[in-house]
Amino acid sequence: MSEHHTVKVLAERNGLLLSLTTKTFSYLVFVSRPLIGFRKIITKDRIVARAGYDIRKTLELIDKTYGQSGAKLE
Repeated sequence: MSEHHTVKVLAERNGLLLSLTTKTFSYLVFVSRPLIGFRKIITKDRIVARAGYDIRKTLELIDKTYGQSGAKLE
């Protein structure tokens, strides 16, 4: 997964993660075993990279960091 593209796709054994990244937020669409849904995270948090590009670990880290709804606009 390249960190320098606006649109990113991560395909692995647990499913598919599509990401639209802006300067402030990353919008993640999950089609996976643990979740079919949407999360918004703060781009500079680099959660997908910190989770080792693993969809299940990414979801766990998002929930731990932001709660189940993802990042909020402030």
